[in-house]
Amino acid sequence: MAKTNSDIWFLDSGCSNHMTGNIALFSALDQSVQSQVTLGTDSKFFFMGKGEVQIFTNKGEKKTIAYVYYVPGMKCNLLSIGQLVQKGYNVFFENDVCTIMDRSPNKCCITEVKMMRNKMFPLRIKTDLKNKEVIAAVTQEAL
Repeated sequence: MAKTNSDIWFLDSGCSNHMTGNIALFSALDQSVQSQVTLGTDSKFFFMGKGEVQIFTNKGEKKTIAYVYYVPGMKCNLLSIGQLVQKGYNVFFENDVCTIMDRSPNKCCITEVKMMRNKMFPLRIKTDLKNKEVIAAVTQEAL
């Protein structure tokens, strides 16, 4: 397995699906689902499964990130903006902040992620890989 910073997920408007190279993050993984993905650099990778990652919001509410591809060798975690929007979340970019709002009927703010100097939006999700469950929430901290 590639070494990943398992608690950082980059918000990515260019990727079609959520992806990670860290198999330990999955609470459920169907390894019979396999295919190929093409990255922005035209590099091709095979994903070797599709599954779910459990997280908790800042308010302790359990959420599931569904349809996450397992891409062995991938060194970062990507959250697809398109996939979030497709699932009914509202994603807003204003100035240097990305805001993700919950689906109806809640419509509450899940998180706000400040853009870093490198123009990326890293979302920190602290994980307990020993128990294979995300225990802290979608909080953003300075890197």
